[in-house]
Amino acid sequence: LFKYIHKKHQKLIKNLIATTAAKRARELDEKPETALLKGYHSAKPVGEALEEIASGKISPVVPEEFQA
Repeated sequence: LFKYIHKKHQKLIKNLIATTAAKRARELDEKPETALLKGYHSAKPVGEALEEIASGKISPVVPEEFQA
């Protein structure tokens, strides 16, 4: 994801990923049945959300103005 984004926007994109993971973690905590992976390495919802992002099951929406 980061190699396609201009360097000056990388911090904003990192925050976007963190926000996406936090929102997804809250959803996983409230509704565990929405899990997208069969098994997680992490025991905590934030780690599970990051695993879903890393696997490509969910992804932050990158605003067009931040794309190179």
